[in-house]
Amino acid sequence: MYSMQDRSEKLIINCVITDSESLHEIMSKINSSMFKDLEHRKVFALISSLYAKQQTIDLITLYKEAKETLKSKADKKNIPILLSELTSMFSYMEKKQLPSAINVLVSENIRHEHVSLSQEILTMANSDEYDPKDVLDVVQSHIADNKYKAIINKKDFTNSELLDELDRRMISAADSGGINGIRTGYERYDEITSGMQPTNLIIVAARPAMGKTQFALGLMANASVRNQHKGLFISCEMDEVQVMKRIIAVHGGIAGYSIKYGKLQRSEVTRYSRAKDDIKESSLKIVAGSFTISEVMSLVYKEKYSHGLDYVIVDYIQKIQAPGSQNRTNEVGEVSRRLKDMANELKIPVIALAQLSRAVEHRTDKKPMLSDLRESGDIEQDADIVAFLYRAGYYMDPEEKESNPMAEDGYIIIAKHRDGDLEDIPMRFDSDIPAWKNQNETEPVFTQSSLKPNVDFTGSQPF
Repeated sequence: MYSMQDRSEKLIINCVITDSESLHEIMSKINSSMFKDLEHRKVFALISSLYAKQQTIDLITLYKEAKETLKSKADKKNIPILLSELTSMFSYMEKKQLPSAINVLVSENIRHEHVSLSQEILTMANSDEYDPKDVLDVVQSHIADNKYKAIINKKDFTNSELLDELDRRMISAADSGGINGIRTGYERYDEITSGMQPTNLIIVAARPAMGKTQFALGLMANASVRNQHKGLFISCEMDEVQVMKRIIAVHGGIAGYSIKYGKLQRSEVTRYSRAKDDIKESSLKIVAGSFTISEVMSLVYKEKYSHGLDYVIVDYIQKIQAPGSQNRTNEVGEVSRRLKDMANELKIPVIALAQLSRAVEHRTDKKPMLSDLRESGDIEQDADIVAFLYRAGYYMDPEEKESNPMAEDGYIIIAKHRDGDLEDIPMRFDSDIPAWKNQNETEPVFTQSSLKPNVDFTGSQPF
């Protein structure tokens, strides 16, 4: 008498070989490690090998693959016999139970993973060297890295649902001047990108002290304080109060040194009080500390599912740790990949600040290039948008800054844009606050009361 697991394994293999229409569904959800029976696991490994090589999967190709790849004489003899048995084992009506068989295999593997996790936590909790943080790291890593999460959460959308969502986005774009994402407040940037789009990983990169954090906080002031989008700022460099000091300066248009020394000018007192009230009523949250990528993801998931979240800013990507990586380049690559995966899964834009290498300092033309990204390969590949910040005053000595009218000139350089144009956008940098501003801007005026980005439809979003 077969167990439910054993029968499910046999039915899945049978359908792969005899029903080509079910092949892609099975291969998208099942892998060989999910099979409990060792011989079934070997058979599915042969199937996976042929699938990866885009070869036809039938008895003949499987016999050939078994002969060429299996090492054991016993396997070379037994596996072909097993294949023949499995191929003729089920009737047409029984094959209609394939979705149930897939669910059994996935569920059993999830249960096994949960049991293993429980045992690991129990062992750690009973250890003489028990450390609550170690247990928390294990749990957070499990949540962030769970390989079955995409299968459990995945929702299939009909063409009708997708077209309805496309219509909604087009109407939203038409009603908001072509900008159907979250406005950053940087006018020309929003025009080119249509605002911050769900699932996008946006890299904002510059040399140290060029103004990356101030750029991000200006974005947050517009998105969360003026327009009430729910935003999370994760700082790996400053504590929460330092971040708050900077955002109140940006939002209120108040000189940073006035706040730092507690000596507001008469004209700044009212703006400071008004900015405080605005931020108290806003939907922004600030978290600071030293984080691993699993901890960052845990924070974001918790915020998304507990309170709702429209976007997240991470300051900055090279400060986040990815334990277990072999070298620094792999570590940064792992961080960028996981941030992109998170943006895709939660359907929110993720803005990650990044630092440029010193290579730019050794060139006559100091305009940043993609190759200037530190540990750049994976970051560039994962990002939907790469925007560099550049300002001439950064490279001027103090005396020249005072007299040179170009000292406040700056640019947002869109160097990669997966879904649009590239452009060097002229900006202005107010070094007293400090803050990035649109050219000729006196007060930020971008409001977005009619737009509600990231509103779920039918329980989820494909975009």
